[in-house]
Amino acid sequence: MSAKLMIWISVVLSALAQICLKHGLTRMQARANQNKGIPTLVLGVISEVSVWLWGACFVLATVLWLLGLQKLELSYAYPLVSFGYVLVSILSALLFHERVDRNRWLAIAVLSIGVILISGS
Repeated sequence: MSAKLMIWISVVLSALAQICLKHGLTRMQARANQNKGIPTLVLGVISEVSVWLWGACFVLATVLWLLGLQKLELSYAYPLVSFGYVLVSILSALLFHERVDRNRWLAIAVLSIGVILISGS
């Protein structure tokens, strides 16, 4: 697998990890009763599959990031992380029906242009 592909997969997995975490925490909150202490939180985290997926995505993303970064310049790879912001915003709007206003879409467009410019270099 090429170093660039490893970096791109790492960025996508990191974004998906955030979506999994949000999903898991939302489900935990929906199941929670009035007892919101630390033991309840720990038990909820341990029993929530989406939180485990979050961890698995981050571990794999980190491994791919480390492998890809060995062969690529940091000045190339790191700005690509901003694509994760784009992906999380789009997925949040689609999956969680979060409101993304015009200014955020404009910022997402600017980030996307930057990623396109960097990835083409």
